[in-house]
Amino acid sequence: MTTRETLPLPESTYRLLLDAAGAWPDAVATQWIPDPADHTRCLAWTYAELAGRVTQIANALTALGVRRTDAVTLSSVNTSMLYAATLAAQAVGIAAPVNPALSGKRIAELIRRTGSRGSSSRPGRNSTRSCGSGCSRRPAMRA
Repeated sequence: MTTRETLPLPESTYRLLLDAAGAWPDAVATQWIPDPADHTRCLAWTYAELAGRVTQIANALTALGVRRTDAVTLSSVNTSMLYAATLAAQAVGIAAPVNPALSGKRIAELIRRTGSRGSSSRPGRNSTRSCGSGCSRRPAMRA
């Protein structure tokens, strides 16, 4: 595919990602610096790798019972996994990102308001403990 060719308008961000992975599987889709102390070390995912990771997470969300009208709370520092989890949540349901710097009480309130069926939090954070009973009945995934 040349740069002058245009893909048709996708039905979703997931479809757009799959189309991009088909058109440019080895092209860099996203880059990040995993350790700010070593800002010269940059990691990357190709479109094929990103599509694979998003599909993997979307399948896990589906296995947990998430459906098209369900919200999935995502609370994490800005990482490559949050990016993939957000795209996956959009693919199967509704992504409901929440700032992890908020208090547990506020996070629980946002989860309650969205009616989230699941939650995903940054590594090392116990979303059930940090937001109290507001998330204890919801399946949790760790990024």
